[in-house]
Amino acid sequence: MRYDQISPVPPLTKVTKTLIIVCVVTYVIDFFLDNLGIMLAGYSLNQILGLVPAFVMERGWFWQFFTYIFMHGHPLHILLNMLILWYFGAEIELRIGQSAFVRYFFICGIGAGAFNFGVNYLFADYTRLTHPIIGASGAIYGILAAYGIFFGNRYFLVFFLFPMKAKYFVLLMAGIELMMGVEASAQDNVAHFAHLGGMIVGFLYIYFFYIRNTGSGRSNRRDSEREKLKRQFTLIVNPKDEEKERDKGPYWN
Repeated sequence: MRYDQISPVPPLTKVTKTLIIVCVVTYVIDFFLDNLGIMLAGYSLNQILGLVPAFVMERGWFWQFFTYIFMHGHPLHILLNMLILWYFGAEIELRIGQSAFVRYFFICGIGAGAFNFGVNYLFADYTRLTHPIIGASGAIYGILAAYGIFFGNRYFLVFFLFPMKAKYFVLLMAGIELMMGVEASAQDNVAHFAHLGGMIVGFLYIYFFYIRNTGSGRSNRRDSEREKLKRQFTLIVNPKDEEKERDKGPYWN
């Protein structure tokens, strides 16, 4: 939660809410199909919509780079992903605007899938290429990267115990995913390199399209709109800190 914010609950913005609804509906459909043993042309929904590297290479199922984002494997998996999407995604949506946020979300999600696909293809054994990669975590890690850039000096109570600036928290998460990805065993069902890939793609996108253009008129208008919306939704305890910020089965994913 925000260390410098009285209410830790962010607004539920339009695009963020729509993405959450689509993910939850897709999960419910997959849950019932799986538990009823219903197959589609001999395949489970996870195999059709999840990202299966072997299917992409052998059958050209390239739509999976898009659809895998909406698939989730367990109630806790989707719950955590949607809570993080809500908490961080809402402020990024307010910061860059709705259409830009949609574009950014899918660029990070597809980029994360492509990055993980490349790592699996180059370094993994064949068994990992046949398992579906599912989940919105790659796109969400891209959102974390954007948060670390835009709001890097905000403090969080990490594990509700100790404060840490957002930018250091993001770097910590990147380091953890890199180490866990390198050490992952065949039994590890988490796509760590998809997480890392989402952060890398997100960082590059934000850097080239926002950081290098901070002096543009469009950026200034966005900053003005963001500040107006922030005043409506967020109560900041220390306004000086905020003023400084203004300057500155399947493999689960």
